[in-house]
Amino acid sequence: MFLVVLVVLLVFNTNCYGKSEEPCALKDHLIREIESNLVELKSLHVHTPEYGGHQGETYIRWGKSSCPQKATLVYDGYAAGNDDSIGGSGSNFLCLPKNPDWKEYTSGANTHTGRIFGVEYEILNHKPYPKSFHNQDMPCAVCLTARSMVLMVPGKLKCHKGWKKEFSGYLMSEMSTSTRTPSQYICVDEKLESVPGGAAGRNQCVVYPVEAVCGNLKCPPYVGGRELTCVVCSK
Repeated sequence: MFLVVLVVLLVFNTNCYGKSEEPCALKDHLIREIESNLVELKSLHVHTPEYGGHQGETYIRWGKSSCPQKATLVYDGYAAGNDDSIGGSGSNFLCLPKNPDWKEYTSGANTHTGRIFGVEYEILNHKPYPKSFHNQDMPCAVCLTARSMVLMVPGKLKCHKGWKKEFSGYLMSEMSTSTRTPSQYICVDEKLESVPGGAAGRNQCVVYPVEAVCGNLKCPPYVGGRELTCVVCSK
């Protein structure tokens, strides 16, 4: 359509001058059509064909070093965050790659800097997992799904209608106490893994299963003292 309009415009442009105003008026109309088409072309979103016309989206699979089926591994690494006894720095968790790149730096611990530590599981009495991961270090994987949206739903193991399940597990965070630094709530995979050799129990950055507390939170359907599940969905 754009090429046809352009060809017609060129034809009328050669006949516009020195003749009746009708060809010139038509030319002006065609110019407006081209301008409108250009605006529409600029607004179009170009999608990569390998994802079937959909824009991909990434998410972090906490507690695993691999991705679910039909998702692509971008990289795997180590879960990291702030020390639970130190204020400042970040409050979110990051998935640090195993092969960092360095630029300019000053060796040794320095003042006036943020700090980041590896994440350690604090899961007591095999609860809610079937085996002990207490004091084990947490791996992570950054995954790419062909779908354009990713959503973590706390308190669910299945996705809502129209959404596809990527993985499910348990909600985790820092322990609830006034002496600890707040953290994100994250969905940690139910098929838990740990970093090989990471069982030193340094208790720097740690996560615990999250329990529901009745009060402002409606009970039922929630149950006080029960560990919350979670699911990561894509669409």
